[in-house]
Amino acid sequence: MFKTIYKFRTLIAFILVITMLPLVSVSAEETKFDPFEKSIGEISEALNNNQITSEQLVKYYLERIEKYDKQGPTINSIITINDQALEIAKQLDAERQSEGSRSILHGIPIVVKDNFDVIGMPTTAGSVALKDAYPTEDAFTIQKLKDAGAIIIAKTNLSEFAASYGRLGYSSLGGLTLNPYNLNRDASGSSSGSAAAVAANFAVFGLGTDTSGSVRGPANVTGLVGIRPTLGLTSRSGVVPSSLNFDTTGPLAKSVEDAAIALSFMAGVDEKDDKTLLAKDHIVKDYSKLLDSKALKNARIGVASDFFGDNTEVDSITKKALEKMEKIGTELIPVSFSEKTKYLWTPIIGPVNDADFKVQLEEYLSQLPEGQPRTLEEIIKISESPEVLNSSTPVNPARLEGLKNSMVQAEFKDTPEYNNIVTKEMSEVRHEIETMMKENDLDAIVFPTLSCPASPRFDKEDPTYVCEAYDTYAAGYVATATGFPEITVPAGATKEELPVGVSFLGLAYSEQSLLDLAYSFEQATDARTIPKTTPNFQVDFDGKTTFKDVTSFVDEIEYLTDKGIIKGYKDGTFKPNEPITRLQAIEIILREKGITDYSSVLNPGFIDVKPDDYGYEEIAKAVELGIINGKINAQGQKYFDPNGTLTRSQMAKVLVLAYDLKGTYPTDFKDVPKGYWAYNSISILAANNITAGYKDGTFKPTINLSRQHFAAFMARCLDDKFKPSK
Repeated sequence: MFKTIYKFRTLIAFILVITMLPLVSVSAEETKFDPFEKSIGEISEALNNNQITSEQLVKYYLERIEKYDKQGPTINSIITINDQALEIAKQLDAERQSEGSRSILHGIPIVVKDNFDVIGMPTTAGSVALKDAYPTEDAFTIQKLKDAGAIIIAKTNLSEFAASYGRLGYSSLGGLTLNPYNLNRDASGSSSGSAAAVAANFAVFGLGTDTSGSVRGPANVTGLVGIRPTLGLTSRSGVVPSSLNFDTTGPLAKSVEDAAIALSFMAGVDEKDDKTLLAKDHIVKDYSKLLDSKALKNARIGVASDFFGDNTEVDSITKKALEKMEKIGTELIPVSFSEKTKYLWTPIIGPVNDADFKVQLEEYLSQLPEGQPRTLEEIIKISESPEVLNSSTPVNPARLEGLKNSMVQAEFKDTPEYNNIVTKEMSEVRHEIETMMKENDLDAIVFPTLSCPASPRFDKEDPTYVCEAYDTYAAGYVATATGFPEITVPAGATKEELPVGVSFLGLAYSEQSLLDLAYSFEQATDARTIPKTTPNFQVDFDGKTTFKDVTSFVDEIEYLTDKGIIKGYKDGTFKPNEPITRLQAIEIILREKGITDYSSVLNPGFIDVKPDDYGYEEIAKAVELGIINGKINAQGQKYFDPNGTLTRSQMAKVLVLAYDLKGTYPTDFKDVPKGYWAYNSISILAANNITAGYKDGTFKPTINLSRQHFAAFMARCLDDKFKPSK
């Protein structure tokens, strides 16, 4: 699975002479790869091409954790760092060189919620009572990910024992996790730490558990994709339970594709988890392989109107998302649930969860080594000890009362009333959803994941928060009570810059269909934003990259090298005086803009560029974005000549169009008259201090552009604060 790396869609054009040279592999010392916001596929590709090592990746994320989680904004998403992560990374680097890659996850650093068992790290569930609870084996899903080559670099904070009780993302061991998008808000619960860590780029993706919204809520408020799979598609063995009638394990990632990849490795039949036996014939080997960007076209989607009306911004963002779907071709059908299904906590989830918790937790505790708590009563006793109560992070008082209530409610388990809920009432809810979808011929049901934005942290007031909901998580209880899958995907952000997501709910084992719909929505909207509190910073892995044939514009070239935009040849050169082609310029601009998906590009209509040609998709995308429009020949036919070399005047126009640069101050270049076709574009570059021409007062627009001159223009175009030292 995933043995072959994903298609290499974008190419750093400076290092190629398209008609002469093949792609060459260069060492990490000769290049720079910036892992910030990169996908699993991009990082795997960089690892396979020796642009970076897993050891360097681990160092990169650990530096970000140190800078932003423990200092600065102090996101506080991490409970425990894996002190073996660097050594594991070195071993995986050596294995890659000697035996090849195990999978696309080989050497990829991830974080996991601290209720998953990981050998060598305590599994605390956020409780100080379990701070020394070291498991004897990995959780089933953890073992699968390790087998694929993933590196667990840290375990993340959570609402204590995966239940928030008014303090979302707070635990007695980890304290409070903050939302990296707005430090006055929480990161929801209970998989708060995993969500905040992935959003802040402390790892490539993360794992969470979802009982009644604990993956979906945190993903929603931190701009991530979160999956609650069908109950039993992923194993829960080796995971601290809340209620095995509802518990699921699922991924949190920055994109649908990454979430789909993670789910592919997590899903599987586990003999220690009976629920997974039912999934045997429903597991898709690779959920990411055939993601359909056009899935929303002609789809029939039910709109759950019951879950609107609690916050005007959330409603507005969701309605705009629905309008976008309609423009794509989606048919939207209003649907409404029964009174019971509109709020399932009281009749089903609450009673069953409270009854299950003590019995199932103690079954888990019985497997811990000697010296660890064996009963819920012991955990309560430690939680109420003076040492804990007088600490800086005592157990949430409401959570403590909840633990005590679970002691009492355990007597309800397996009573006739309990069995009636589990066998009859939950079945009735499933039947209601199945009937609704069948009668309306629906592909999925959509609704705002949470009816309000991220809530204020419990220890601070935030007058900007508005929410009319009795329970903003109510929509998520449908998937919980039915065991059906739900995927949340970013849809927009509020004026307080807080992400808002929409959810796609489907029937059992419809993950592939839901992922297709979510992917189609994601590609059409590109709604995800990046938190400002944890920006990118340069990590100097091996010292500054230098090219032995570069003597001028050194700062600009090193600037682009540090950003991972350019690299040199294996002989240590950059060959700065070789001219750059039109296609190479387009490729480098699209790569810098983060554009890697070309699944829906339209034919640009050039007579010299065919769909099977190298670079066709990039050229088509550049036309779609208005960056280029080609030329007209004597016969009136449109052509582009991608291998033609780029002149200075052409470069000026391309950069102005690509970055929507402003300013039309007149130039004083004596070789650029006012009637010249590129006069305005050249003037804009001059106005933005991107070019100043030559000492003799010329710009020489028809002279072919060298690699090093393009690097200089590009560096100054990307950063108006860029100042070369020489």
